[in-house]
Amino acid sequence: MELTRRQTLGLAAAAVAGTTVAAPATTATTAAAAPQRPGTDRWVRETLRRMTLEQKVGQLFVCYAYGPAADTADARNTSLYGVPTPAEVVRKYNLGGVIYFTWTDSVRDPQQIAGLSNGLQAASIANSGIPLQIGTDQEYGSVVRVGPPATQFPGGMALGATRSAAFARSAGAIAGRELKAIGITTDFAPDADVNVNPLNPVIGVRSVSSDPALVADLVAAQVKGYQRDGRIVSTAKHFPGHGDTATDSHTGIPVIGHTRDEWTRIDLPPFQAAIQAGIQSIMTAHIVVPALDPSGDPATLSRPILTGILREQLRFDGVVITDSLGMQGVRDKYGDAEIPLRALEAGVDQLLMPVDPGLAYNSVLDAVRGGRISEARIDESVTRILALKHAGGLVDRPYVDVAKVAKIVGTPASYAEAQLIADRSTTLLRNDAGLLPLSPAPRTILVTGYGPAALATALRGHGATTIVKDTGTTPTDAKIADAVAATGTADLTVVLTNKAWDTKVTDKLAKQQKLVNGLLGTGRPVIVVPVRDPYDVAYVDPAPTTLVTYGSTAPSMTALAKVLYGEIAPTGKLPVEIPAEPDPNSPDPVPVLHPFGHGLTFDARQTSLTVASYNIHAGAGEDDVFDLERTAQALKALDADIIGLQEVDVHWGDRSQWLDTIAELAARLGMHPAFAPIYDLDPPAAGLPRRQYGVGLLSRFPLVRTENHAITRLSTQDPNPRPAPAPGFLEAELDVRGRRLHVYCTHLDYRADPSVRQAQVADTVQILAADRRQDLQILVGDFNAEAGAPELAGLWRRLSDSWTAAGTTTGGPNTYPAVAADKRIDFVTVGAGLSVLRAEVPAEVPLDQAASDHRPMIASLSFRP
Repeated sequence: MELTRRQTLGLAAAAVAGTTVAAPATTATTAAAAPQRPGTDRWVRETLRRMTLEQKVGQLFVCYAYGPAADTADARNTSLYGVPTPAEVVRKYNLGGVIYFTWTDSVRDPQQIAGLSNGLQAASIANSGIPLQIGTDQEYGSVVRVGPPATQFPGGMALGATRSAAFARSAGAIAGRELKAIGITTDFAPDADVNVNPLNPVIGVRSVSSDPALVADLVAAQVKGYQRDGRIVSTAKHFPGHGDTATDSHTGIPVIGHTRDEWTRIDLPPFQAAIQAGIQSIMTAHIVVPALDPSGDPATLSRPILTGILREQLRFDGVVITDSLGMQGVRDKYGDAEIPLRALEAGVDQLLMPVDPGLAYNSVLDAVRGGRISEARIDESVTRILALKHAGGLVDRPYVDVAKVAKIVGTPASYAEAQLIADRSTTLLRNDAGLLPLSPAPRTILVTGYGPAALATALRGHGATTIVKDTGTTPTDAKIADAVAATGTADLTVVLTNKAWDTKVTDKLAKQQKLVNGLLGTGRPVIVVPVRDPYDVAYVDPAPTTLVTYGSTAPSMTALAKVLYGEIAPTGKLPVEIPAEPDPNSPDPVPVLHPFGHGLTFDARQTSLTVASYNIHAGAGEDDVFDLERTAQALKALDADIIGLQEVDVHWGDRSQWLDTIAELAARLGMHPAFAPIYDLDPPAAGLPRRQYGVGLLSRFPLVRTENHAITRLSTQDPNPRPAPAPGFLEAELDVRGRRLHVYCTHLDYRADPSVRQAQVADTVQILAADRRQDLQILVGDFNAEAGAPELAGLWRRLSDSWTAAGTTTGGPNTYPAVAADKRIDFVTVGAGLSVLRAEVPAEVPLDQAASDHRPMIASLSFRP
């Protein structure tokens, strides 16, 4: 058959990853691979012998009931079942199992869940002598029923990003122990689908990967964690494989176009691995796979798939449970009374959540009484179900100790393991601007998009001030405008997306895409983070800084904050490839934006620091118009932690409107100011402040100490200028992650006499020598000389020069050197212990936007704390 482009991409990803798939199992591997309890067979035989047909049929059903306690009356139960309480629901239909959801009020907190479980078990045992199988969908990541304080693990694709089977097993083990402690005996997890379709609306990050071998490896580890370590039943889903569809089986019936060979290579390996690991239960998928069954029946109702392949070929003799029978994928072809019958005839054991439980229950009873389904066939399934319950210890210990719940659920050790997994899963896709890791400097961060609160909390733990704009998955234009406007007061924006690619269901008007593109259009630093499907990055404008978390729970957001600030290095690797947005009008293959296995990193042992130098010329640009706001915006655009300023006016004159320029700029930028006057003149009139002109410093870090050093200069205030020591050499001392940092700022506007510069270098070296050798030193400013000038040699022996990038700029009226070859406005140079990662002169702006007739210099630095 002809493959779609998405299928081709998925197969290519598997090939690149070196996928190998074992042949179908030829030896019996059954659910009984989990150790049987002594006496299981005898208990099952004796129990089955005394059961009525009504009790046997009831064992086949797993339903939900409304209410937080077994004896809570709820009108919704009465409407659906004809009785008011969950306990009565269990008794009326002799239920074999119940399933918990948030919307049924079943999972409010661990103690409540444990109490509900005990109450339902008591009702079932009193009714039939058989304990209930209590289940829930606790896949973690995007599918969670039991929330905090239960440990919240990253989901399947996050585990895939770690590449760690050990993490997969430990997560399953902890999850199993916690669920068992609150009376949940079955987890409908893990997801064993291979997500080879980026447009899959229902699986996505629930899958470990697009690589069958990786999915198989981690699914097997999860099964062992749930069952062997956690001692609960694990359920692999959705057989025969739901990973290549663009249709949600909740609302339609997906058709999987894989050939038999493709199914064997792509979809089979994880289920085969789960069976070999001893999986006790497998959930069916409401999907049509013509290559496996040409009848058009969904797999849930397909005897060739469930009996022919799962039972006979794969030799699985554990419990087969349907996906919810309320989903459209199984209801399209047959009526609700017919569906349970065809499922049982196909080889199913348990019927999950029929739309009309009474109709389904009576339909099965009538089918047995009428001879369509034999009681022997019912006994087959009931035998498996009873064996599962006894082997899991339910018969011996059906109740849980509510007093012990807090000692097991959400322990510090479990939280730490979840955090470690999240830390290792975070994936850095792009860092083109070298923005990450952020320096430890305090800054204001706008956190917006989907569910930003948890990330904002984590960022505040790193000293950030946060602005939170929650726009959800369908932002309104007003919320988008509000978020874009908020970038003006933030140093950085982090925008979180959730299925922004899905414009069919999640975000029909593509408003998340509009939000991201609007934020990127501001020109301000923006970090784009899909917190669910990594495929989102293909549907927005290219962002220089992009990460993926695969989930939005607190551990994932904490991990993201840790990576942003360089507390940890990103180590996650894409478990899928990310193709570009498909062009429906193009027959060409979809290009790949990021290949399978892609993931950048950095050295987390290094602390980042961004330092700039800018001769602001008191805010007077080429138009000779002072504009303090324009100057503030120009400085903000540098996104620097420390900015040295030259030609700073403080109450100087009309040019700066008599303002305290450095104080005004600090207030607008939220930074700490320091100022060192070169000239300090009497005020023009009594009662007014002194007029000062000199150098300044703006710092995101608090200033520990400042000093205005004297340095040799020619005094232009003297009728006969002569070299003499004069103030105007600013030192600011800061503490950055335990390292003492000295930043010096100078402006020496004289070029004619090399002997004066030689004296200035000598003075500079003497001032720098006063620092301890282990301290860090940064010198910013202007020496008005070529870097290779002989009189500067002594300085470069003390510091390593990074200003030479300024000498490579060309073109434009503001480009320096502008007046003469030896006029070098704005440089950054550093001492021992600091590495210069990048030094550049930012691109010019139009003259009407220029804050100065000079160009700034900016350097990205790093050091080890």
